[in-house]
Amino acid sequence: MTGYLVALAAEWGSINHGIPFGYYTYHYEALEHDLVVFGVPFFDSLSFVFLSYASFSFAQFLLSPHWCRGFNVQRVTSRDLRNSVAVLFVGASFMVVLDLITDPVAHLGKHWFLGDIYHYPEPGWHFDITLANYVGWFFIGWVIIFINQRVDVVLAGRDQLNGKLLQLHYLPGKGLLSPLFWFGIAVFMLGITAWLSWGYDLAQVPIAEREDFVAETRKLFLASTFIIAPIAVLAWAHLTRRGGEPSSEQLAVWLKDYPNPRLGRVWI
Repeated sequence: MTGYLVALAAEWGSINHGIPFGYYTYHYEALEHDLVVFGVPFFDSLSFVFLSYASFSFAQFLLSPHWCRGFNVQRVTSRDLRNSVAVLFVGASFMVVLDLITDPVAHLGKHWFLGDIYHYPEPGWHFDITLANYVGWFFIGWVIIFINQRVDVVLAGRDQLNGKLLQLHYLPGKGLLSPLFWFGIAVFMLGITAWLSWGYDLAQVPIAEREDFVAETRKLFLASTFIIAPIAVLAWAHLTRRGGEPSSEQLAVWLKDYPNPRLGRVWI
């Protein structure tokens, strides 16, 4: 809920005052069948909730040790690490990375099922997306994650006072869910870009614009791939590196923060 409200306020501020994403304009004739709240499409603001959660979780994945037995990967993230400044900044950065490959494709929405829903009155340098947009995404990602971290601290304190600590549910391979979620979003957008580059019916593009359309979409696909590939290598290296498993002390702290008798019997 907090993520949606922050995103809604940010988008309202941008379409009316150019802050924090810079000025852009929605095409309301294309949104006549959509729910629009204060001039902002509901699902547009809602997407920030999923993207911030995926980025927040992926940041924890990269900064945490892992208990691994084949594909049964469990992320060992203490509450202190979960709510740390490092996770906050890495998570906000990963939101920007997702937007680097999402917004340029969304800007081509008239060529796929998203639709022609918005444009920038003054196109920017990154495939028509403004640099202010990416600065705004980092700021809003930072705010959403920061609020959620503080809420987690408050709820943890309340649970401790009531003697009811949150228990983790065991699921084989649970530690892989966050990177799969984050990369799933990235790969989906890369798939849309690849389809526009090599599979799109160019009869729907004016003849004079076809050559530029193909060139720009293929450049976008390559640029987005070059952004994602190093992060995929980093995630794989982090997961498989020697000495990456948690120590007994780290496991003890983790299970103290998130007690689970079953996990305790398996790992301690």
